[in-house]
Amino acid sequence: MKQETTAEGALRKEELGRIALREAERLAFPPTEWEANTLAAVLALPRVTVTRPPEEHLLAAGMVPKDCHVNCSTQVANDPDRLSRHVWGWWIYSPIVVLHSVVEVRGRWLCLTPQMKPLPSRFQFIPDASIEWIDANDGVATDGFRGGVKLPDALRRYPEHHLRMRDELRALMASGMTAFDAWQIVDAKLGAELMNREPI
Repeated sequence: MKQETTAEGALRKEELGRIALREAERLAFPPTEWEANTLAAVLALPRVTVTRPPEEHLLAAGMVPKDCHVNCSTQVANDPDRLSRHVWGWWIYSPIVVLHSVVEVRGRWLCLTPQMKPLPSRFQFIPDASIEWIDANDGVATDGFRGGVKLPDALRRYPEHHLRMRDELRALMASGMTAFDAWQIVDAKLGAELMNREPI
């Protein structure tokens, strides 16, 4: 693996800061009874273990970071043997479950989406046959629904904690801190606290 230059490192930190800010905003929506009930229903479903190939292999194959649904659709469309099956469900990233797509090939479950930070090569996933996708005008499915309700990016066990994380991140950035540095502080404090709460 080639050595990262100072400029490349700075650009990567800037990109990671943007992603952290976007994720914090996306997870800071008001709690609802629907979310709590849906999380309980999802957690009652069977789980499978998914393998994540090395990031460099996924990137070399043309897979796009943070675009799991498109990556899996592309894999199925380009599989000449028609052995790949696109499966929607929930990546268990305790204490949340993240809306996610993987492929199943002859009983082997694979995540085809490169991540921007190091993550374990195997993780628990909950296939969810109740998820439906609505096609946009260009024929690409963009919105997932469950029971007629548009799905958020994740279901949270502790919604109030995500609201606090977003608020602290905004406050640190308002003081002049970069998004990356602010996220480092918030993640070390509130992120660690969240991960230490009761897991899913």
